Amino acid sequence: MSSIDKSKTSLTKFEEFFSTKYKDDVFNVLEKYPDERSLVIDYIDLEMFDPDLADLLIEKPDDVLLASEKAIKNIDPLMKDADLNIRLENLTNLIPLKILLSKYIGKFVSADGIVRKTDEIRPRIEIGVFECRGCMRLHEVQQRSNNAIVEPSLCTECGGRSFRLLQEESKYVDTQTARIQEPLENLSGGTEPKQMLIVLEDDLVDNLNPGDSVRITGTLKTFREERSGKFKNYIYANHIEHLEQEFEELQISEEDEKKIMELSKDPDIYEKIIKSTAPSIKGYEDVKEAIALQLFGGAAKELEDKTRLRGDIHILIVGDPGIGKSQMLKYVSKLAPRGIYTSGKGTTGAGLTAAAVRDELGGWSLEAGALVLGDQGNVCVDELDKMRSEDRSSLHEALEQQTISIAKAGIMATLNARCSVLAAANPKFGRFDRFKSMAEQINLPSPILSRFDLTFVIEDKPDLENDRELAQHILKIHQEDSVSYEIEPDLLRKYIAYARKNVNPKLTDDANKVLEEFYVLMRNSSIDEDSPVPITARQLEAIIRLAEACAKIKLKEYVEAEDAAKAVELQRACLNEVGYDPETGKIDIDKVEGRTPKSQRDKLQKVVDEIKDLQEEYGDQAPINVLTSNLMDQYELSEEKIEEIIKQLKHKGVIFEPVNGYLKIV
Repeated sequence: MSSIDKSKTSLTKFEEFFSTKYKDDVFNVLEKYPDERSLVIDYIDLEMFDPDLADLLIEKPDDVLLASEKAIKNIDPLMKDADLNIRLENLTNLIPLKILLSKYIGKFVSADGIVRKTDEIRPRIEIGVFECRGCMRLHEVQQRSNNAIVEPSLCTECGGRSFRLLQEESKYVDTQTARIQEPLENLSGGTEPKQMLIVLEDDLVDNLNPGDSVRITGTLKTFREERSGKFKNYIYANHIEHLEQEFEELQISEEDEKKIMELSKDPDIYEKIIKSTAPSIKGYEDVKEAIALQLFGGAAKELEDKTRLRGDIHILIVGDPGIGKSQMLKYVSKLAPRGIYTSGKGTTGAGLTAAAVRDELGGWSLEAGALVLGDQGNVCVDELDKMRSEDRSSLHEALEQQTISIAKAGIMATLNARCSVLAAANPKFGRFDRFKSMAEQINLPSPILSRFDLTFVIEDKPDLENDRELAQHILKIHQEDSVSYEIEPDLLRKYIAYARKNVNPKLTDDANKVLEEFYVLMRNSSIDEDSPVPITARQLEAIIRLAEACAKIKLKEYVEAEDAAKAVELQRACLNEVGYDPETGKIDIDKVEGRTPKSQRDKLQKVVDEIKDLQEEYGDQAPINVLTSNLMDQYELSEEKIEEIIKQLKHKGVIFEPVNGYLKIV
């Protein structure tokens, strides 16, 4: 059958299809909603109506879609020559981006991806109106692209070949380009994600934002770049479907689901999952438990007033060099169903959030960074302390509100960054010192430290028994060239994906009681009014998230008392490790979150009070030698400690040294 015959047959079939199956839809779009530009039809319906027509659509999309649009005009009940776009959803020809190559050019395809960037909306001439310079006759010419304007070959009136484009008389259509990349869960570690250019027109423009997970249906086409002369593929979009950012791309089969349900009934599932987290690294059970809980995450909630409570757990690991921090992060980025690994040294704020980039025509557009692309997944940031302070500040909003607000190059936007952050940092002076506060040792500001639910300090201390076990573990891995897993990584990924997608546990009264008791007892652990603050409501919310994650691991619908107890135990271990102040013998949350501990604040206040007294005694200036002597006698402070406090107060701008050897309060 010739192409003309095929077109006529397609036209007739579509007229019948629209007059029967989609009669009401056509009437509604044309009469009830005259501003609607498109009619969406289900490809499955078309396939059931006529399999040959459905197959022809995939092979010759341009011809078949043109026939479908003509069919609508022919059956228009209002006889108004309706001009509608026919858009198709649920196309069965779903092709992964990495194999969407030249053999699919000209075919109708669907592809899933994450929107990397979107460009400005611009007009494109659809029908150019040309005026003959000789006889002034007007000619209309269909334009296929913006790259070159196609003029009439000659004037039908006078035979002239010189024409002038009448821009105001011509017909335009809105057009926009976007770029999508492969979903992160489809990538094996280290491979570069395949990207694809998307061309959107008419009512499809302005429907995409960086970070959106979408299914694009359209025709794979190719164009030649003017600069390089090379050909490039793009999808001319016909339909956009926004995917809920879940993990259906992992394709959990019925057999997998059966294995997952069996695993969840194992009484030792909690321990097995912890042992399967970074098994190549020996020890660090608390850290591995926290990472396992982070992979499952808590339950995000949206309140009636649209306030969102995050369910994602953020973890910071601070430790001496050579203990396997980076290896843990790399492992998590590969195990998490949607994971990204980035290192602080080579990462900018724009690389983490979103960059404003110029497109080919000089306009500005947003390109999504790691936290936006990792939406609903895990982002691992190594060497967080090595990032520049101005770049680190971009993390503040992303860690707590889980959004990224952009005001760059005239673009105002808010993007989603609903991801868990696992970060690692090294102590400022090479190794960790127990007797100094976190703020002194980590090159991270307090606002960032306070946003992590759990902070772990890992020290590399020589220990005969532990060192022997570690040596044997490393030697065994090198000897056998393999690691033994409690649960195979592939199955564990699917287990995590299944739990995150299907399980949303609710707190029980018993669990609430455990959490309430812990919070109240910790807050009121000392009757002394002058005690440091041990924990805040922020830590309570963190424990709730951890308890929900404990329940998720076992695929439970409710958070029970045992889950709450596990979460409390982990948070307590963390606070004892990082927040214990040896001077007061108590936990001080300011020590955990990088602020000045209460014991240190008290010393600073004592020094300030002493300087005030000496200023009155010695005529407006306090001699440093007398100050040092008094403080050593009254408070048993060492000379080095006094020097350090004076330096701190000078740095804070509380005191200054007007002449050598004397101090004065500002």
